Amino acid sequence: MSNHSTKLVKTLLTLVITASIFAGETGKITGSVVDKANGNLLPGVNVLIDGTSMGAATDANGEFYIFNVPPGLYSLKLSFQISF
Repeated sequence: MSNHSTKLVKTLLTLVITASIFAGETGKITGSVVDKANGNLLPGVNVLIDGTSMGAATDANGEFYIFNVPPGLYSLKLSFQISF
């Protein structure tokens, strides 16, 4: 193999190994949903990552946790339905 080919193979292997190391990296989005009018924590609110199918509902303390989120910037959508 020529010197140029050896360098190319080494470079490609480095890129593949580096990509596979970072490919499994995920994070989480956590938070609390609070009523702006009175500051009360809101249970049962659906929190969705806009443009995805990922999301969670707030618990009894108004807190939510969305796991296995790929790195990036996201917008969240909140929905709350009151039924009687």
